[in-house]
Amino acid sequence: LVFARMVENPVSGITRVPVVNATLFGVPPNDRVANAFVLAPILPALFHGGWSLVTRTVIPAVVTVPVGTDRRTGFGDITSEVLGHKLFKGRKNQFYDIAWGPFVGFPSASDDVLGTGRWRLGPELVLGISARQWVTVLLVRNEWSVGSARNRADVNTLVLDYLLFFNLPKLFYLAYEPEITADWQANRGDRWTLPVGIGFGRHHRLPNRPRLAITTRLSGLYNAVRTNRDPKWQLLFTLVFWNPNPAAFDID
Repeated sequence: LVFARMVENPVSGITRVPVVNATLFGVPPNDRVANAFVLAPILPALFHGGWSLVTRTVIPAVVTVPVGTDRRTGFGDITSEVLGHKLFKGRKNQFYDIAWGPFVGFPSASDDVLGTGRWRLGPELVLGISARQWVTVLLVRNEWSVGSARNRADVNTLVLDYLLFFNLPKLFYLAYEPEITADWQANRGDRWTLPVGIGFGRHHRLPNRPRLAITTRLSGLYNAVRTNRDPKWQLLFTLVFWNPNPAAFDID
């Protein structure tokens, strides 16, 4: 159960490679379908006393979006975070996390419609608590575009990732994983995106591969509050390869 809680925490000291396929339904303006296949490796460097340096990189490897009656497929904008992380141990196997550091977005998209076309920077803060069967994590950042780019819009966006996991018997779990955003460049009534929904998954230990475990999850989210650029629904399938490393608990 403790390892399950650690792998659910995006800044814990466990090496992971999440693979996510996101299918978006009801994409404006004609209620079409988009899809993104994303790799998001999380690589920690562990130090004594519960300190670590965690890098999280999001690589949109294959993105397909509707453009008029056509579709565009290609590579999206890569983002990366480098976070200093401190793990605190409470009573009765409780853990508390705090992490902070810079966020960087790279204009790496292969097509203008697949990315912002802007370099982006911003601060990020992560707070987490895990106790008994629960894991809850809040990630907060604001990202701004830097420099100038002809014919590309400025970026000023607040991102709130709220992760809530409830672990069930036999390594099953429930998940709530909305990404709440506010586009400060948009008009006041067209800024916020708020998804609601639930996910269901399971952690799998591989008996013949003690250094490797796998987590699977399927989540459905409805954008209850959305801008005129957002899809109505999201279907997320997540596969996480991870290393159950006992050194992640070295906080003495």
